[in-house]
Amino acid sequence: MARHKKDINIRLVAEQAGVSVATVSRVVNNRTDVSETVRRKVSEVIERFNFAPTKSVERRVNIGIVVALDGPLINDYITQILDGVAGYSDGGNLDVTVVLYRVCPEAKTLLQTIRERRCDAVVIVPAEPVADQLDDLRDAEIPTMLINSDLTGPKMGYIGNESYSGAVKAMEYLIACGHRRIGFLCNSLVNSNNHTQRLQAYKDVLARNGIAGDPAWIVPHHPTEQTADAGFDQCRSLLKHAPGVTAVFCTNDEMAMGAIKACWEAGLRVPDDISVIGFDGLPYGKYLHPALTTVRQPLTELGAGAVRYLDEFLKGQRTVLPEETLGTELVIRDSVTTVK
Repeated sequence: MARHKKDINIRLVAEQAGVSVATVSRVVNNRTDVSETVRRKVSEVIERFNFAPTKSVERRVNIGIVVALDGPLINDYITQILDGVAGYSDGGNLDVTVVLYRVCPEAKTLLQTIRERRCDAVVIVPAEPVADQLDDLRDAEIPTMLINSDLTGPKMGYIGNESYSGAVKAMEYLIACGHRRIGFLCNSLVNSNNHTQRLQAYKDVLARNGIAGDPAWIVPHHPTEQTADAGFDQCRSLLKHAPGVTAVFCTNDEMAMGAIKACWEAGLRVPDDISVIGFDGLPYGKYLHPALTTVRQPLTELGAGAVRYLDEFLKGQRTVLPEETLGTELVIRDSVTTVK
């Protein structure tokens, strides 16, 4: 007959796993000074006997919010997601640790970093810079939620936005306003299904409307420290190589801000001479001049949802982490006008 929780103690777990009591305690408390092999062995015994730690080894749940940096800055997109995390966790019994993980050759692995910060589960945003390390998290069976990345695995889920349909809304609106020569400013497409979908929607809507796109209308990503700088540089390139465009679809709002600046410097009035549309729905967009027309994705809801799902998973209130996609909303303001 299976043992009950009350019949199990930390010493029995240690005996069954062939390790010391101190080692079991380190595993239970998610300490870093335990190898992954030993951690897995102890975890298997804990699961087999359904061991519930006593108060002496219990601690508060700690969810890590991994901000994977391949540049020097946290942008407004990340800030909105962190606001959602704070909104869910504030005042509760949940500890949240923001882990700034910089991707560079001398950095520790993501798994090592998570262990050192004693994270029971992690939210990762963005996932693209650490895509090659996600297998380590899967093997270690660390509960993980990805934001705007649809990679999956054991104890791994994601929550994201309808990038394709959102970009379709933006393009259909531009075409309804009479635009036929529409430029597109790309973000990095490496490991990014999110931005790839936006570009694909751009191409598909042009094709459905019988518009033969010009290769010069699509400007590849120019990596910069500030995302707005990329929008500025890429829009200048667009205006140089495709001067006949009447609208610019920017794959995010920060690039749209840079694009508007580039248009003004080129002597083009927005929206009288050229229209600009963004994607993300960052709060400052309504304060730009002109106010930015954009596609709002629910960034704070993504942050809150990711940490809530992990909290529920760790509490045993759900058995799997979800794969969820939230809708988007076209927000019409002043930066797009009808072609005269």
